[in-house]
Amino acid sequence: MNLAALTIGEAVPAEFDAVVHSVFRSAVNLRWDAGDGLLTLVTSDETDLPQGIRVDTPPDFSFETLHPADPASCRDGFLHLASLKIDLRPASRWTCNLPALRTDLTDPKTTAAWRTVWQALNARQIQTQADLVAEEVLNAARDSNLRRSSVSSIAASSLHSLTLAARRLDAAALPPPLIALIGLGAGLTPSGDDLLAGFLAGLWCTALERKERLEFLSKLGQAVIALSSRTNDISRTYLLHAAHGKVSRRLLELAQVISRGENDERLLAAADIAMQAGHTSGMDTVTGLLGGMNVWEASILKTTH
Repeated sequence: MNLAALTIGEAVPAEFDAVVHSVFRSAVNLRWDAGDGLLTLVTSDETDLPQGIRVDTPPDFSFETLHPADPASCRDGFLHLASLKIDLRPASRWTCNLPALRTDLTDPKTTAAWRTVWQALNARQIQTQADLVAEEVLNAARDSNLRRSSVSSIAASSLHSLTLAARRLDAAALPPPLIALIGLGAGLTPSGDDLLAGFLAGLWCTALERKERLEFLSKLGQAVIALSSRTNDISRTYLLHAAHGKVSRRLLELAQVISRGENDERLLAAADIAMQAGHTSGMDTVTGLLGGMNVWEASILKTTH
């Protein structure tokens, strides 16, 4: 079957050899020979990824005709993959630039937008009986009336410690909370990884080109990468990119509308798309994003300084 690519993420090399790592209906992951992490092909209705190639697929298309260990090769603008040939030449290059958002929660419009998404997130988590609820995780509340699972308790304590380390720009305090978060929970992307990826995105949004913040983010990213082998290959790939401030289009677009203080309709639409990812993965990542945005410039939440 001949298909064409729509977009190519900035982390995808022009040429590579790879083998199929894992296959799903709307995505296939490739382990490439010369790089770290995975490359991902997704159907046209999925989101753009830093490591992704989004393909112009017909209705009801499935990647499940492919199998783990199938060879793949990308040369001269074409990706050859078992029965698929994908023309990469028409694709546009997709990039993610979180620092350019310059999210400032001292701006009343941005703060109001943050609160709108915060309320929608908590309502959805409670309605779906998610293990993690932002209100208790980010406030690290000991007197919360909401359910608290062991995963939630560890996540709350670890994210609280990570928040304090970031506020103090204390890189020496990073290993314990990162060790607790990375790989925490079940699933293709465990809840602790999703929280951390979102938290990193929130910090990158609010760095505001401050030298001390960028230096801290560099050290935090290095620590995350060093500990990323504690989780599975798929989740590790997302962490590797989040460590450099690179996330999916759906999370970038949510961060954009919050940063611009857009109206509730646009905020809720972007939040809904971001929260829909996976079973609870999207909600967990948005929880981390809002927490990361809350670390510097302003403290909307009741966390302890």
